[in-house]
Amino acid sequence: MMKKIILRLVIVSFIFVSCNGQVVTKKDNDTYNNARKEFDPIITSHFPKNLIKYPYTIVNNKNIRKNDVCFMLYNYEIDTLEIDSTMNKYKFIASYASTDSCILVINKFETQDTYENRKDIKIEDTLSLNKECYKNKYPVPNFAVFNHTDAEDLKIENNFKIYVIDAKPGKYFKNFDVLPNPQMPLNWQNGYSKGIAINKKRKIVIYWGIIW
Repeated sequence: MMKKIILRLVIVSFIFVSCNGQVVTKKDNDTYNNARKEFDPIITSHFPKNLIKYPYTIVNNKNIRKNDVCFMLYNYEIDTLEIDSTMNKYKFIASYASTDSCILVINKFETQDTYENRKDIKIEDTLSLNKECYKNKYPVPNFAVFNHTDAEDLKIENNFKIYVIDAKPGKYFKNFDVLPNPQMPLNWQNGYSKGIAINKKRKIVIYWGIIW
């Protein structure tokens, strides 16, 4: 089995990619579960207790300075029946298509360049932070900044449906004492969000829990 691990020590995050062809080993499941337990169950309770198949990707990020603390699991090669079964397990408070014209994205001004090189964000259009259409929306991750590899599967594009399970404004986690996020509307400058994103065509299911 081939593994690819990218360690980003400065921002204390990693991405772990594993390949097809084997049942998930106990060692890999232990790695996954140990990483999951580093976060409060409030944002990880919807994640599977164990991995069941390859390939998958784990994102474990504790970038407090960037208001971006998150745990994510990308599951690949998930057939339609498995996806439908997954969706039936949860109650969602909102759902969005990745093509929607108005989505409240956490750290929406962040790019891979600014994120990976720890550059400050300059927000020139402050009016865009408090759009009227955000009023009844729940925040979802900026999935694009987590594409640390060449894999196109790590990007959200037209065929994804994003389902929010829970999201609340405010500060709830003593271990992650983040400052107010200047990239978010005033009523969402701190908070958390969790949910799943699904692409049936490409057989991808993404679990996320994020704090900012």
